[in-house]
Amino acid sequence: MNHFSLSIEELIYCFYSEGFFEQGNALKQVYFGDLDDEKMDLVLQVSTRSLLAKNLLHYKKHKFALVNELADVISALNHSDQSIKLSRHGEDGSEETVSYHVSEGQLFEHSLKFDEQVHVFKMVTLEHVVSSISEFYQVGEKTAAEETGFSISQEEFEIMLDSLTDNQKLFELPKLEGVKQRFYQTLKKTSGRLNTMLFLEYGRNNEPEAKNMILFTNAPQENWVIEKVDEAFTVICGCQELIKKLVQENLQEKETMNNG
Repeated sequence: MNHFSLSIEELIYCFYSEGFFEQGNALKQVYFGDLDDEKMDLVLQVSTRSLLAKNLLHYKKHKFALVNELADVISALNHSDQSIKLSRHGEDGSEETVSYHVSEGQLFEHSLKFDEQVHVFKMVTLEHVVSSISEFYQVGEKTAAEETGFSISQEEFEIMLDSLTDNQKLFELPKLEGVKQRFYQTLKKTSGRLNTMLFLEYGRNNEPEAKNMILFTNAPQENWVIEKVDEAFTVICGCQELIKKLVQENLQEKETMNNG
């Protein structure tokens, strides 16, 4: 079994079941802060039955326990070696997110549905991650052979973005030609909205540390990938091969992951 769909109540139960009370209590406070202990116990009892019905919970030796595959997912949520967090602007102004967690050489996908009321988990391969990220950010399968990237300073990039809302900044823009002009037109059409892909590592105290952040334009297709290198930004039209390169460069221990 490599696919799990859990309600928020079931997820809280799973954290409690595995002894991760801090995480369970944090979710309880957010979604059920007004419930007293008696009513919360009833919620957890209902979750027990629903997990049993899904065959995600079994009863042995007078004790309920999560199936091993789900226990692995909950353990990865509690502590991962690394994570990739994707975020983009939704069509209705909302934020859409997906996360990937690396734990003990395995990759888990974590997505949200129905206003974060349902959490969906999948055990995935590195190839699936690359394909899904490419689809999430709407980049093409290939970049045209004549397409080349370019480098711009942080100051020039900020002027580009500011000029979208401040006419005075238009006079500070250098002359844009070719691929730079195409990039700027994409920024204009998308009101300068940028999406993010964040690579995180976790230390002994489970504190996340940002390893790298990649930016994407927010067009319906053929989006640009923006990465800060030293004090400048490298910009290139995105493609699956570039996404694969970024994932492999930023994820350690890739040789131990499930590559299918």
